[in-house]
Amino acid sequence: MRNHFWRLLLSVCVSLCLALPAAARDQPNRHLYAVGGGYEKALEGFAAEVIRHARGPKVRMVMVPAAFADDPVLPEDPIILAEDVKALQLACDAVLNRITFPGGCDVGSVPLYVAADAYQPAILTRLSDPTVDGIFFTGGDQGYAMRILAGTPSEAAMDVAAERGVVFGGTSAGAAIQSLVMNAGYTDAGDSTNALQKASIDLWFDRPSDHRGLRFGSRQSVIDEHVHSRGRLGRMINASAQTADALGQGGLLGLGFDYDTGAAITSDRWLTAVSGVSSAIVVDFRSARARHRWVGPNAALSARRVLTHVLSPNRRVALDLATREPHVAGRPLPFDDRGRDEPRLRTGPGAAVMLGGDVSEDLGGPVIREFVRQASRRDRLGKMVVIAAGYPSAADAQAAADLYTQALVKAGWRGSTRIHLQGQARLDVARARDAAGVLLVGGDQSLLAGPLADREFVDWVATAARHADVVMLERAMAAAAGEHFDAIAEGDTADDAINAFRTDNAVIRPGLGLVAGGAFEPRLQIDKRWGRLYGIGRQRRHLPVYGISESSAIVIDGRWAGVIGLNPVVGLDPRGATFYDGDNGAFGALNVLLDVYQPGEVLRDR
Repeated sequence: MRNHFWRLLLSVCVSLCLALPAAARDQPNRHLYAVGGGYEKALEGFAAEVIRHARGPKVRMVMVPAAFADDPVLPEDPIILAEDVKALQLACDAVLNRITFPGGCDVGSVPLYVAADAYQPAILTRLSDPTVDGIFFTGGDQGYAMRILAGTPSEAAMDVAAERGVVFGGTSAGAAIQSLVMNAGYTDAGDSTNALQKASIDLWFDRPSDHRGLRFGSRQSVIDEHVHSRGRLGRMINASAQTADALGQGGLLGLGFDYDTGAAITSDRWLTAVSGVSSAIVVDFRSARARHRWVGPNAALSARRVLTHVLSPNRRVALDLATREPHVAGRPLPFDDRGRDEPRLRTGPGAAVMLGGDVSEDLGGPVIREFVRQASRRDRLGKMVVIAAGYPSAADAQAAADLYTQALVKAGWRGSTRIHLQGQARLDVARARDAAGVLLVGGDQSLLAGPLADREFVDWVATAARHADVVMLERAMAAAAGEHFDAIAEGDTADDAINAFRTDNAVIRPGLGLVAGGAFEPRLQIDKRWGRLYGIGRQRRHLPVYGISESSAIVIDGRWAGVIGLNPVVGLDPRGATFYDGDNGAFGALNVLLDVYQPGEVLRDR
């Protein structure tokens, strides 16, 4: 009977609480703290935020493991929870002032693992404890977490706690549930390589009513996690575009936090106190008057003028979520479009230039076929030259050249083909003048210093660009085609993706200069190279940067440029942006525009 009474009473409480108008529920003293993953340095930021609002003499926090679930009715191993509680205890001890709080830190947990637990009286009593200063959600799966919490007495008890000023934090999935419109992750068909396709993400819009994040979560934003380490900027842009469709007026902000990095969200108005080892990123479809559409059979996102901000730890920098303006030293820094003419890529007279983002996974696809078509316009029995450069060994270079040569034949090339390994023999300039097509395949951008210092090689390429019908620069050589490029080693790990947002990461070197008006970065999606775009832009602020996805290419013919292939090209415009150095070695970037171009689109249509 007692359990029945508790459930009945608290169910009524839930119904009344969740039936309140939004304005009545949005209290000015709500405090959230989202962490992009892990239980390390960023936990100190959460603990500091709890301490800032605690009333002492002891700081009390409770950890909630609802996101642990692999199944809403099967509990997880409590040993994992104990380890996470210990990590939060250590973080609180590290930042606590024991003079102000002589009782120290008291971090505990509630065994809220499955749906039935959300109704347990003992758990409800702990969540309603007026001495609790902070509640923290573990990582795991945000979809399972909300299947357990949505519409339950536990959520109602936490809603009341939020109203009285308890700080709510969470890591990874525990961060994602802190926005009412919730990104529940990728669908079965989605991953970082197709994240800009509409159906690749599972976005919960509160329809049905339990298909959402926490009822007291942010209503200004959609929160995402592991954004740098797992290359999730694409899915953030996708989510914001879908909220713009559903809600109008530019939709919701995308707020993404990298691993072991978090920030405070106060009264759903101010994003402050970024802390941890990396940075956060913001996506805004309103402030720069972004426009977008879904194109092609996969409903892929085409977007222009998407405003972004990278926020690294710096106490002078904050973001107003209502006006969507970053603030520096207390002053707003609104987006200013003056001086940003439309970006234009251009080549000199002569060959059409193709820049491949790495078509080795699709050698029978549209990029190679277009290259062969261009080279065959005058004579199907013309001459082709394939050059491999920037490989660790001659054997590696030969293997790459052979692979692409075979692909050319399969794509319909019927003329002769000559292979050359840069640095192994002299180049005959006559072949540059006679070639219908030249394919330059690059292995690793960090190994291009030798080829680009080889005057004979550089002059040969310039001659080919004047006389051939088409010159294609593939993979690392595509990066070298522009005025400058990032001469950094290949890398597709989480650490590589995170480090790309650090001030000391980009190694900018002069390129071949075959294409004016831009810098280029291949393998954008598959290697999670979003940070490299910002890193190049930070050091060459006058120069738009283009990330070319794998299996796609940019084609430039004189002053015309477009995209072909299977995947998008993303243009980053740093002109007029403000860059700063964070306290942790990561850089910040305010008011940076992004454009997303899908195959078949012209690059100059902003």
